[in-house]
Amino acid sequence: MLVDVAGLVMALLAISFSQRPATPKRTYGFYRAEILASLLNSLFLTILSIFILVEAIQRLFHPSEINGLPIIIVAAIGLGINLLGVRLLSNVRVNDASDGNVDNHKSQQIENLNIHGAYLEVLADTIGSAGVIAAGIIIQTTGLYLADPLISIGIVVLILPRTWLLLKKAIHILIEGTPSHLCHEEIKSSILKVKGVTGVFDLHVWTITSGIYALSSHVVVMNISKSQVILQEINSILEKNFKITHATIQIETYHDFK
Repeated sequence: MLVDVAGLVMALLAISFSQRPATPKRTYGFYRAEILASLLNSLFLTILSIFILVEAIQRLFHPSEINGLPIIIVAAIGLGINLLGVRLLSNVRVNDASDGNVDNHKSQQIENLNIHGAYLEVLADTIGSAGVIAAGIIIQTTGLYLADPLISIGIVVLILPRTWLLLKKAIHILIEGTPSHLCHEEIKSSILKVKGVTGVFDLHVWTITSGIYALSSHVVVMNISKSQVILQEINSILEKNFKITHATIQIETYHDFK
């Protein structure tokens, strides 16, 4: 519960920081705060899951006597609060993913990682509370103390894979990887199809934060006098087809592609 509260506090702080304006020292603002919060949340969940797994394995061989009734009462209270949290965060995730004129597949890809991290925190605790209630009932009615470690292992098996995927997404963004729903070659091909463009090189695409993408590239044109028209068309294609609104393109008349 302490880890969950810490994770939610980080998510709230990240939302607050991300709304701060850009400065000369931080020209992108604080958008990356949400990615850092997502990374820390997923790391905490991973560490917590490993800790629970180790403890559960130890208790498989050395079961501890447990009073089931207090466990059921406390877990039931926690379950009610967590179900409310899951409901609220689910609505936020749906609204966030549906912003903008993008298809459903892309909407899922650009989901706010910070909200996703907070959602996983609450979801993990919800599943945990349900599992604890089940373990408490089994212990109270049958005296089978092995229910505690067995259900704990089951909770870890459910949560750890989703947490790992979130961790990978956050790391991918922080190392400036190409957004998973965008194809580098497709973007390059679209620019090359613009009339007057003869070459594209040093094309980089990355994520500033969830749903905000940036691009930089050098574009070779035949007629420098039409560079502004070509530039406007490229920007239009990037925004319309790929939702890339931050593009820096250098127009050139010659480049040695060797």
